[in-house]
Amino acid sequence: MKIIYTVILLWGSICSAPAFQVNKPVISEDRMLLKLNETVLLDNVKDGYMSLLNLHYCPTGQFYLAIGCGFECNDNAGFIFKVDGTGKKKITARWDYILQEKIEWSDDCKKLFYYRVNSTGANPPRKAPTRGWVQFDTKTGRKGPASSRRLKPNAFYSVFNSPKGLLVHDAAGRSRNTWRLPADAKGIRITGKGRRAGNITWAPIIFGVQSGWVNQDYLFEAPPPVK
Repeated sequence: MKIIYTVILLWGSICSAPAFQVNKPVISEDRMLLKLNETVLLDNVKDGYMSLLNLHYCPTGQFYLAIGCGFECNDNAGFIFKVDGTGKKKITARWDYILQEKIEWSDDCKKLFYYRVNSTGANPPRKAPTRGWVQFDTKTGRKGPASSRRLKPNAFYSVFNSPKGLLVHDAAGRSRNTWRLPADAKGIRITGKGRRAGNITWAPIIFGVQSGWVNQDYLFEAPPPVK
């Protein structure tokens, strides 16, 4: 009986033990620091941002992106870390900023995409980097035009950077316009693979009961709409 009782106690202690949890970084209350336990990963003075906006984890959890606010939280800096807080890489530079939180991860976490702006409050120099979607390779650190950006059928998208609304075409690359998405349209779904025509990638979309093709540069991945 004594042996059985001991086994029961041991089994009970195992079952009640908390599951192992990986420590996650925390933004300080004043949003100036990013800390992992007692280690400071980002400091607004040393790392050159005004305050921390948010953290964006990639789908597999291998990496996360920390966004630091610049001018009015529009011209923002980006820092990629491995999930354990190592491997810090600043992916932005002067005249090469993230527009707000316009970022997307590839499903395999090999690529991070962001919409680059030069400045929303100053005139950039003539040789400033080209505005638009950029891809960053998490393995090599290389950066360039977002040629491998693919919109996801299981995600929701919103329109941006198109104040008069976004023209919807009846087919990829055709000039015939059938209707227009509102400038603030949300909850847009992707219905298939995009098609390249010239320097534009066209995405097949559905919004409500209407469908068609749009220039995917004017869509960004957004949280699901509130029901």
